[in-house]
Amino acid sequence: MTLTTKSSMGSRPYEAVLMLLAGLGWLGAQGPTPDPRALGMAGAVTSIVEGIHVVGYNPARLAYSPEGLSMNLGGITLGLVNNFLSVSNYNRFNGADFIDTTASEYEDKQKFLDDIPREGIRFKTSMHLPIPILNWARGTTAFSSEVVVFGDMGLPKALVLLLMEGNPIGQELDLALENEVIGAAEWGFSFSVPLENVAFGFTLKYLQGLFYLGVDPDTSFGYLRTEATGLQGEGRYLIRQAVGGSGLGLDLGFATREIDGFQMGISLINALGSIRWHGPSITKDIMGDFLQGFMPWRENEYYLYTYSIKDVTLERFQEASTDSIFQKKGITVVETETGLIPSDSLTNSQLKEINLRPFVTDYPALFRLGISKRFEGVGTASVDLTTGFQDRLWASRGWQLAVGVELFPTPSFPIRMGLRYGGRNQQQLGIGFGVHLGVIHFDAAMAFHNGLWLHTTKGLSLALGFTFVR
Repeated sequence: MTLTTKSSMGSRPYEAVLMLLAGLGWLGAQGPTPDPRALGMAGAVTSIVEGIHVVGYNPARLAYSPEGLSMNLGGITLGLVNNFLSVSNYNRFNGADFIDTTASEYEDKQKFLDDIPREGIRFKTSMHLPIPILNWARGTTAFSSEVVVFGDMGLPKALVLLLMEGNPIGQELDLALENEVIGAAEWGFSFSVPLENVAFGFTLKYLQGLFYLGVDPDTSFGYLRTEATGLQGEGRYLIRQAVGGSGLGLDLGFATREIDGFQMGISLINALGSIRWHGPSITKDIMGDFLQGFMPWRENEYYLYTYSIKDVTLERFQEASTDSIFQKKGITVVETETGLIPSDSLTNSQLKEINLRPFVTDYPALFRLGISKRFEGVGTASVDLTTGFQDRLWASRGWQLAVGVELFPTPSFPIRMGLRYGGRNQQQLGIGFGVHLGVIHFDAAMAFHNGLWLHTTKGLSLALGFTFVR
């Protein structure tokens, strides 16, 4: 007899999954746009950004920004988003009966499983924290600095299927994990080169890696397969951690002068960008010990977890001990040029002195294309097309269309709204406003993700910012 894990626990597996998702839902989020104006317009700003806010969108727009000083005095952007869990979904499935079709709380189990995206349940988190004063633009040049934290976490759909329906005969369940969290400080110098009716722009960035924690995608895998001979499975997960890294980045931009109210902008953000970890870095010299205190293992250590299941049948499961048929092992290791070495026997000083093999994390690139029309005395309407080149961190493959409007009931009180659709993140509704009194501009915005109402949204982003404009 083949061992399977079909559940007879009624709705209890669903309750466990929902509780897990509810907890993770508040730990994960999409990487939101760092500028309140852009967030309120759903990111449709490639052709209209100005001053210090061109950084990260289109550096060429410096040529068509007001010539005075624009300085970020402070602000923050936070976001929380996932691709499955909402208040409405949680209330619908929590406590439901998925077995008894006559129960008043009955819910269709297959509907629950079909609602889970093919890539599994993903959670994203991000924070943008511009460093006050050290963000300014004047004329065709700008200097920018900010601390960013991005997280991209999730559960593979196969794991949810395993928990809810057991292991199907003849089907291999892919249990690969794609989880990572990265913190960095971005230091940038931007400049624009104006020509007669167009301008080109560049942002040169130094990427100061603060910390990294994630599953290595190149060497990690996991699967479970049920065959006639029994249950088979194997997995290997290498979890890397690092404090201190450095790298370089490059943004490219193109913009047109306003003609009859129309403007166009094109940019490639992070055309080049990566962080090399375990090399010499300012972070390690200044705050390495402090950051290391938050990491799960000692400095320079990784964690390697492996498991193996071979020909496990119900009879063997009943006769043998669990340890003899489910082989698993978790050890801390260090990685040198010759491979992984167990680190249990190494002292802290030996760990610090060991010659590590560095690893590199890419900064995902974004392509942006925008066009806008200014209506004198009313406001501006803009449209953006955006795409990433990989599904990772803040980037998403697939085109996303964003439409935004900025209205001016009075010159000092702009109101913004935008809608974005497409890509892996599906929907985003942004709303925002500004209070511009003299040289101080205050802007705020919020956005709903993957749902247009508070009870259906699967994430929120909030942005606040103070800018000195003169």
